[in-house]
Amino acid sequence: MSVFDMAKKYYPRLWSKERIQALVKAGKLTEAEAGEVLREEAAEA
Repeated sequence: MSVFDMAKKYYPRLWSKERIQALVKAGKLTEAEAGEVLREEAAEA
């Protein structure tokens, strides 16, 4: 399972927005992937 798949699965239940941003900073997620993860949650709300 990729970091992107895990982010989609665990955000926001287990991972916070700050965790997603930390993954971007560490080079594990791209800005586009992080935006997609964060947008998906906003669309569900």
